[in-house]
Amino acid sequence: MKKPQATWLALVLIFGFFTFLFFSQTTMAEETASGQSTLTEEEAAGNAIQNNYDLRQAAVSVELAKAELIEAGLWPNPEGEFSIRSDKYYANEGEGGYEYGLNQPIPISGRTFFQTRVAQLGIQRAEWQLQNVKRQVVAEVKKTFYQVITFQEKEKILNFLVKTNQDLLESVKARLSQAEVSSVDISLARGELLMVSQELSEVKARLYESRANLNRLMGQNLNYSFMIVSDPLAFPSIDLEEATQKSLENRPDLKAKELEEKMGSAALTLARAMQIPDITIGGFYQSDKSRFDVNSQLISDNSRLTGVKVSMPLPLFNHNQGKIAKSAAEKKGAGIQYEALKIQVVKEVAQAYIRLAASKEIMNSYGNGVREDVEKSVKLMQDAYLQGQVNVFDVVQTEGKFSSIEKAYWDASQNAREAIIDLESAMGASLKNEK
Repeated sequence: MKKPQATWLALVLIFGFFTFLFFSQTTMAEETASGQSTLTEEEAAGNAIQNNYDLRQAAVSVELAKAELIEAGLWPNPEGEFSIRSDKYYANEGEGGYEYGLNQPIPISGRTFFQTRVAQLGIQRAEWQLQNVKRQVVAEVKKTFYQVITFQEKEKILNFLVKTNQDLLESVKARLSQAEVSSVDISLARGELLMVSQELSEVKARLYESRANLNRLMGQNLNYSFMIVSDPLAFPSIDLEEATQKSLENRPDLKAKELEEKMGSAALTLARAMQIPDITIGGFYQSDKSRFDVNSQLISDNSRLTGVKVSMPLPLFNHNQGKIAKSAAEKKGAGIQYEALKIQVVKEVAQAYIRLAASKEIMNSYGNGVREDVEKSVKLMQDAYLQGQVNVFDVVQTEGKFSSIEKAYWDASQNAREAIIDLESAMGASLKNEK
């Protein structure tokens, strides 16, 4: 009776051990997963908008433009004068005097109004330039986001192939021990395992680099841990004409360049207004003490005066003709740049749209189950090799075909994602509602 009880006790202990092991592994997996925050495409873009260092630096340009507005509305400071006179070191007869004065330059040309107008346009331009930097940063973040996904999927594929080739190598060794295959099969299996392992190491390195780059763009620590959550690939239903029209309406760099042209006009008006110099109006108070010798008698005379004076530079030689010519040229240049940028924007939209159409056709070609069929072929080939129906070269060739198709699929998926992102960036608008 003791032996069955001991056997039963042993079975209970073994069951308890494996149960504990299972739940402990499950708990550890949950803790590991909970240690990583999930990250979606929109969350990554939001983090970058809030924390990206390039964006934060670009925001300083708006503050500088606002500072220029403060300075543009200020009048010149008044000028105080004081002078004193004395004959102490000459005749020393007690003669002398002093004078107080206050002068205020007054802009009569209205230049402060035009300076304020230029500064206001400068603030608007800086804000649109900031939006343009945001557009570029968000596009880079989204591309890097999907690069991480692509490398993660390639890592899974190569991990599968490493495991498959390890199993293949063990099978070849077993068959070699039974003299069913030659040493050439061993060399071929080992070579394939080595190549796949090296490729896996390279993909892991590039995955780490992409994750670190995404963290940098989001303003996070380079080793910040996150788990990607992505939406399925969906192509937008928008035509080229509509996309082009939206780009001309929404592109922030185009709006900034348009404001530069307006700033050029305002600066030219300002330069012409500054042909009229500021007038200076001043007031003074003067006190003089004089001594006169009349019939050998010294007579004192104290006089006090107040007055007003007006001065203004005479624009005979320099009537601001240099700045007027410069402002006219800058206005002309801004107009040319604006028209050139419009052409560039239309070109970017067309290029992104063509890439998107091509990517859609490529992705549709993978919808006939070819990936699944090749993956099944890998397993079937391995089973056939164990049964001696095919040689090791056929297995390796099938694995290579599977690897090529899978990597090509994820590269095509990455290209499709980037085409959508490029089209959104070229339009300056989201395509979420167009899918």
